[in-house]
Amino acid sequence: MSNVVELVLFKLKEGVSEQHFLEASDEINTGFLSLQKGYISRKLVKKDDTWADIVLWATMEDAMKAIEASCQSSVPKSYFECIEESTCEMKHLTVVKSY
Repeated sequence: MSNVVELVLFKLKEGVSEQHFLEASDEINTGFLSLQKGYISRKLVKKDDTWADIVLWATMEDAMKAIEASCQSSVPKSYFECIEESTCEMKHLTVVKSY
């Protein structure tokens, strides 16, 4: 099985400070994502006002189960509340080769 990269591009809601968002990002990482089966690593990057949240999962099944679990958990709520939903684009990409 190949690893899966979850790539989410988005912008923050108007009025959400970067500091507040980064605190919510820390919370979702330590209190939810890093505890999920198959979680490998995560990078949060940005250019101008566009952010990318990049999570590496062991399998596509692990990535999909984490999405399902996020709907059941209260931990991701403060993170998701920072994101302008209309700008959110999620993709799951299979790792073909690692260097």
